[in-house]
Amino acid sequence: MNATRRAAALVLGWALCVSSAGAYYHFVHYTSKTAPYNPVPERFDLAALPNHTVIVQVSTTGPQKLAQNDGFPSILNQIRLAAQAWNGVATSTLRVSFGGFYVDGTPEATAGAEVVFDNEIPPGLLGYTVPLVVNAMQTGPNGSFFPIAQSIIHLHSDLTSTATSGGPSYLSSFFRMMVHEIGHAIGLQHTFTSSVMSVQVTSATSAVEPLDTDDIVGLSLLYPNNFGANTGSISGTVTAGGNGVHMASVVALRPSGSAISALTNPDGTYEIDGIPPGTYFVYVNPLPPTANIILPLDADGNPVNPSGPFDGVFFSNTTSIADATPVAVAAGTMTQGINFTVNSRSSIPVYDISTYSYDNQNGTHPAYANLNAGSTTLAAAGPGLGANGKATAGLNVTALGSSFISATGIYGYGTTPTFLAIPLSFYTTATPGPQHFVFIDSNSAYVLPRGLNLVTSDPPSVASIAPDGNGNLLVTGSNFTPQSQIYFDGLPGVTTVTDSGHASAVLPPGTSNQTVNVTVCNSDGQDSTFVNPTPPTYTYPSSPSPLVTFSPATLPAGAEAEIDIEGVNADFVSGMTTVGFGSTDVLVRGLWVLSPTRVLADVQLAPTAPSEALMATVISGFQVFSQANAFQITGANPALPVVDPAVVNAVWQPSGVFPGATASLSGVNLGGAQTTMTIKGQPVSIVSVTPTQITFVVPAGLSPGPQILKLNNGTTNAYPIVITLVSVPPVITGVQDSSGNSISASNATQPGNTLTLVVKGLAAAGATVDPAIVQVNVGGMNITPTAVTEVSTTSTYQVQVTLNPAVNTGAQVPVTISINGETSLPVYIPINPLPAAGN
Repeated sequence: MNATRRAAALVLGWALCVSSAGAYYHFVHYTSKTAPYNPVPERFDLAALPNHTVIVQVSTTGPQKLAQNDGFPSILNQIRLAAQAWNGVATSTLRVSFGGFYVDGTPEATAGAEVVFDNEIPPGLLGYTVPLVVNAMQTGPNGSFFPIAQSIIHLHSDLTSTATSGGPSYLSSFFRMMVHEIGHAIGLQHTFTSSVMSVQVTSATSAVEPLDTDDIVGLSLLYPNNFGANTGSISGTVTAGGNGVHMASVVALRPSGSAISALTNPDGTYEIDGIPPGTYFVYVNPLPPTANIILPLDADGNPVNPSGPFDGVFFSNTTSIADATPVAVAAGTMTQGINFTVNSRSSIPVYDISTYSYDNQNGTHPAYANLNAGSTTLAAAGPGLGANGKATAGLNVTALGSSFISATGIYGYGTTPTFLAIPLSFYTTATPGPQHFVFIDSNSAYVLPRGLNLVTSDPPSVASIAPDGNGNLLVTGSNFTPQSQIYFDGLPGVTTVTDSGHASAVLPPGTSNQTVNVTVCNSDGQDSTFVNPTPPTYTYPSSPSPLVTFSPATLPAGAEAEIDIEGVNADFVSGMTTVGFGSTDVLVRGLWVLSPTRVLADVQLAPTAPSEALMATVISGFQVFSQANAFQITGANPALPVVDPAVVNAVWQPSGVFPGATASLSGVNLGGAQTTMTIKGQPVSIVSVTPTQITFVVPAGLSPGPQILKLNNGTTNAYPIVITLVSVPPVITGVQDSSGNSISASNATQPGNTLTLVVKGLAAAGATVDPAIVQVNVGGMNITPTAVTEVSTTSTYQVQVTLNPAVNTGAQVPVTISINGETSLPVYIPINPLPAAGN
């Protein structure tokens, strides 16, 4: 592929002193030089990715220097967790997988991302990412795009300094930096919304919730997956002196909520998509001089520069939040005509503002405050706030929303730089959550979303730690909550909270004599480093190094196969174990930990993968095993039957594949009448078969969990694969009206009526079922039951629901019931529409 590396001066990174840059969100090319402008983004080609998955790998040439008590295994876990954060975006088709180590120079046919540690990072950046882009526009199901061939994430080789490299790895800021850089790698640019794709100065997310709404929307617009139907849009123009303003940041901001943004086109037009329904304040800010945006390219490949500075204002053209006009957004609609007329100016008076709170002598960024304290004073830093120890004359700071009020008398302190102290008093009716600030100076409003995270408790603290001799670590401290999580070098352990001062966690697998930092994080994002920046440490005992074998260790290109992984001196733990094969051409699609010494992995090899020997890696907690030349790719076999492990329920997909279910699988060269299949050695009844699809009945006697499926197409065996069986779901045996009569064609129901579902298998006989954990779906609408009652000792339950007035109507409306992730097969009932008004 003809890919080009962007100029180093234009690379993106999480900067120490640049703002949250623009909200273009994507790397953009314009197909014309005049309006109407059609921005075409750069993104990965989903059709060329195995299972729509980008694999993130790490160079075996790791960092050269680490902070005290930090380790390379800890850094690897933060990269794994950062990839997992993006992988969990349900409204994005793109999947992101951590692939362990790769050896520099390994030939690959599949696009991907790699992490390197070097000294090539420009001054002022904690890290930066370079996308390599194919210079040819392509068209796919979601429109035109320029394919990303590879993304390179650069981190410092010296990770000893928080200020210059983001380390050590146990800090929340390091994890969020990794999430940020992977966001660049998959096609996202900076934003002004204080989300994770903002730079360090304004980013205000946490380790618990690293992605904000703007991050999720940005990715979902680039790789949509059932995205947009339940959201709305805002559009308009930004002009100055009658001319369109290019790359103005237009933001829709909900009080005590999140922000969603876009940048304007060269003619000043903009469109913000993916906005949840609600009422928003919409404002426009100019890009700061430190924007650090890769500029869009015109039809000739030349950069299109942004317009100059202008006054930031709210809709409609005011700096006062009290005079701003709220904008309503409804699902499935475009709110048009949200236009701005701004005044050009020579410079931007206020920008790049950071806020800090103080639980100790060290400031905490992003800022937090306990509303129960009644008041607090925040510190703000950034250009335009003051000089020589005094606040800028005429500077005004207000809060967007009504959760708190600013006390009179903001003041400057320090000399160079000058900081701003912001005294705050909280209303008794204050609502926890993100709070936004507006800085007004020289007729221009600068908005800082999430300038404060308002919480209801102080941060947790750790007083002491001690192992209990059973593989657990006991932690004593204060301000623990039932949702508190104990972290080991940023890796969450399985935590049990006894009370507000005592908790324990299962120690992750560790390496011999490894020292890890122990922190506690609460669900509101506060952690124990707020109180003590130097956490206590735990040192693992001496232990032998793990040894791992792979079977089979050789597969042809294009194969799908189960690999059996056996370990000696290993401690494989579900959720903490990762397997990689040193190439983006080998995707691990599934992983099942069967015991501390055995793992099953389903792998998919790219059909065009080159024949080569690869490094294999197994990581479990902090245990890292890697071996060169441990896995071999051979030439493709065009006649090989290949089975896709994504088996689905052939009757009702949401029910999953369970013992006794009718299911279907796809693949190539699956055969015909002579095809045979087994699951866990039991013969499978095949309903129908073509060379690319098989419908079959799962043997009823199998147990839920991973099972080995084998296929022979009549002449050749496919490689075995792993499929996962779910438990047999509940069964709806009847639907009744309020009088106990069955719903039928002659007894249809209506919206607003109450129904009783008769259900078997909802729970064990005698169990009490909380209605809150049960979900009834009627015609695509989820309804929580009002009551769940057992009616016999044979685990038959009556589930009462009231139909929403907006429920879909028709002669055959599907009804299902779900509990603990298990969804029944549907039954169908008639629902008549309500009579028209006046009838």
